[in-house]
Amino acid sequence: MTIDNRDFIARHHKIAPHLMFPEKGKRRRITPLVIALLIILYVALFLMIGSMMQLHDQILVVGVAAFILSFAAAFVVNKILHNINTLESERAILRAMMDNSSIGRMITDTRDRPVYVNRVFREKFGDDVPSLAAFYDVFKQNPEAKGVLQAMADTAHRGLTDVIELSIKDHNNEDAFYKVTAKPVDDHPGMLHWLLQDVTRDHLQAREEREEREKLTDFADNAPVGFFSVDEDGRFVFVNATLARWLSEDMNRLVTRGRLHDYLVDPPRGDAPYDVLPGGGARQVGEVRMKGPKGEILIAAINQSVVVENDGRVRTRGVVNDLTAERNMKQALKASEDRFERFFDEAPLGIALLDQNNIIKDCNGALAHMLGMVASEVEGQSFDVFLDNDAPEETLAALGRMEQGQPLPPLELRLKGKRDAVSVQLHARKVLGRDEIVLHFIDLSKQKALEAQFVQSQKMQAIGQLAGGVAHDFNNLLTAMIGFCDLLLLRHKPGDPSFADINQIKQNANRAANLVRQLLAFSRQQTLRPKVQDITDILIELSHLMRRLIGANIELNLVHGSDLGLVKVDEGQMEQVLINLAVNARDAMQGGGKLTIETRMLTTTTPLQRGAEVMPAGDWVTITVADTGTGMPPDVMARIFEPFFTTKEVGQGTGLGLST
Repeated sequence: MTIDNRDFIARHHKIAPHLMFPEKGKRRRITPLVIALLIILYVALFLMIGSMMQLHDQILVVGVAAFILSFAAAFVVNKILHNINTLESERAILRAMMDNSSIGRMITDTRDRPVYVNRVFREKFGDDVPSLAAFYDVFKQNPEAKGVLQAMADTAHRGLTDVIELSIKDHNNEDAFYKVTAKPVDDHPGMLHWLLQDVTRDHLQAREEREEREKLTDFADNAPVGFFSVDEDGRFVFVNATLARWLSEDMNRLVTRGRLHDYLVDPPRGDAPYDVLPGGGARQVGEVRMKGPKGEILIAAINQSVVVENDGRVRTRGVVNDLTAERNMKQALKASEDRFERFFDEAPLGIALLDQNNIIKDCNGALAHMLGMVASEVEGQSFDVFLDNDAPEETLAALGRMEQGQPLPPLELRLKGKRDAVSVQLHARKVLGRDEIVLHFIDLSKQKALEAQFVQSQKMQAIGQLAGGVAHDFNNLLTAMIGFCDLLLLRHKPGDPSFADINQIKQNANRAANLVRQLLAFSRQQTLRPKVQDITDILIELSHLMRRLIGANIELNLVHGSDLGLVKVDEGQMEQVLINLAVNARDAMQGGGKLTIETRMLTTTTPLQRGAEVMPAGDWVTITVADTGTGMPPDVMARIFEPFFTTKEVGQGTGLGLST
């Protein structure tokens, strides 16, 4: 319980002055003096009456006087005892109230000696405080405290109250704060009442409140959103640092001179100066464009509440979100997604994503193309549907045994497509943190074809070497046969019955010689003799043979270009290529048709890719051979230049025609 000591002492010190103020103890002799005066008065009265009366009357008077005097003495003694008990009770009450006070209290006399200290004071500074000097020593950690306390004592002795707060270090070496008050005691000059109050908790609470306010201010200023408030004239009354930074403006200038509409690119016309959107209203939510003094545009989402206060003034509370960074982030995210989508869809290898049930959740175009399908037909299917190997469960089991982040060793397997099976190399990895598997498929079709071609080329190399050796020997035999046919034709003239047979033998020998030349050309053992030729002359000279080869039901049409340049070729090889093309065209036009051979000039300024060869820039003679036959399917077209590949029946072709 806290009491006002000044009022309490003012009420009680006259009743019990001896409790605290020894110099006022003279009042304790007032009651005995009164008793002595009464006794003297009674004795005088008795003597005066006794002198006037007889003896027996005197005895009676003495008895009455003694009775009265005894009664008066008993009354006075009882009154004295009652006052003493009352004073003791008041003293106990006063001490209890002073000791139970939460404030330390000390009374000093005129010589600054403590005459009373309460419980709080004793607990903090010991049972005995012999002087103010000992009290000053309590604050000796504070070098200024002693001088300040002495000045407070001087002020209180002059009848004035003085208050100050002092700090010291407690036993935990932490700051403790005390409020010290020195005041005079009324009606007792020179006596001082010292009050000592521990205000450490108040200081800590004030510090926490200050720190919380600072944190709140810092949060408001550096929040990821902007805050503002304007008055009824549209003037800023509050702006946080974030919004000021977005507008590239000084906070103080915004609050002192800034108007809301000055920072809006399209302020609402005709509306209140505190409105941010046309139509205004108590709640205004929308997107606006704001600009600072440097002209930078800020795309912002504003949420503003308009409040009318009791005095009629208008205040707004606005929150601003910068959409510029958000939109940039969305654009970056969209660009990243687009890049990933392009990477995923345009990847040169097949990619698929399997869930925990081996269902294909997603696949790219390359995988769908391998299977001859579209992505929507593949997605949602179980992976084992596309496995064409003998034991698909082994592949699925291998996928199931994979650990997080650990790749599966490459597997070669075949996938069942819509038309044909395709050989692939499978690479798999389990996605970290998710029960999903990413599959990569490398198409091995071309690799397998190249491997087959390599094996075939090795065979062709051996056959070429064999064919070259055989062709030379066979060519020697054919040369002898043709020579003997010429000798026979000298003896057997056209009218001779044997002429036709000999001539037929020679033609067949020449055909065999042409076949030998093809073998030699393929085996690279033929000797080429290129020289400058006129391609028109070669075609005219060869046209007679070509007409006999293609037959009467096929029309041969030669279209010669004008101003053709000369070419450097081996005449025999050139003729062989043209004859091979003509024979192939004839076989494609069993029911008749038209064979057209056209020549023209071609000038190129940049290198051109022609099959596996690169044709440099320059002037060229182009020979085009076209027929009206049945044509070739794409799979045959892709193999027309392979040696020993033919679509003819066994015994009707060697496959060395176009490959030559």
